[in-house]
Parts: sequence; structure tokens; C-alpha cells
Amino acid sequence: QEQEFLDLIRREDSLISAICFSYSGSVAEYDDLRQDALINIWRGLPTFKGDSSSRTWIYRVVINSCVSTIRKQIRHTHASESLDRLYDLVSDEPDTDRERIETLHRLIATLHAEDKAIILMWLDDAGYDDISAVMGMPRNTVATRLHRIKEKLTRIRHKFE
Repeated sequence: QEQEFLDLIRREDSLISAICFSYSGSVAEYDDLRQDALINIWRGLPTFKGDSSSRTWIYRVVINSCVSTIRKQIRHTHASESLDRLYDLVSDEPDTDRERIETLHRLIATLHAEDKAIILMWLDDAGYDDISAVMGMPRNTVATRLHRIKEKLTRIRHKFE
């Protein structure tokens, strides 16, 4: 099981980091969310039956882990930390794209947990069927929600400009 876990984490590291990043408000919170997600992946791996792809399963475990960890936490105001520092932990993107990606993450951070999960999977090229399986909602609902999320992000972006 240990080697299977290590291979899975190596393969899906950027996905795990991106999801945890999108739910975090600070480096410390990112670290906590990632740690909890890895623990839940380790604990859940023996029960993974392969009914879906390992990537779809990772989405489900990490999103559920982040949402449940955030719900359990007593919200304390963290000292403001630079988004650059947090961004450096999870991105290998060249600096030229950094501003656009940071803006996108700021916009996504304004969404509710379920909408964050949907848009993040879509941005990671997950198909509607995969998103539907992870989120437990019909495919048509995924399509409608994605359309509304994109519209909302566009409206929010225009407010910031």
C-alpha cells in the first residue's frame, strides 16, 4: 500500500496542491489542508475499488477533506501573508502568467465550496461526466452550474477592475 500511495501522490501532486490552495487563505492553512488531504488519501486507499479513475477519486477525497477540515476549524484571523509565497508552493508557471493566475485564484476563492470544486475540476480539464461523478449531481446540472459559475466570476472580475 505504501508504494501505491507514493506513486499516486507523485502522479497527482499538482492536483492535490491546487485544490488545497484554492481552499486556503494562508500558507499555514494550505499546509494543514494538504496534510489532512494526504492522511485521508492514505486512509481511503485500501477502500478504493477502481470504480472511477484514480484522478476522480483524488478529486473527491481532497475536496471532501478540505471542506470538512474548514468546517471543523474555528476560524481565526491569520496574519496576512503574501499570495506570492503561497503561490510559489503550488505553481511552476512562468512569471509572465503569474498575475492572471493569481487573479483567477482570488476570484475562485470568493466562490462557495461546491462551486470551487466544480470550476477547479473544469479548469483541470475534467469532463462533465467526471465532475458529475465526483459531485454526485446529474451531468446537466454540472453544465448549468459551470455556466453560472463562469458568469459569476466574470461579474466579480469586472468589479475588481
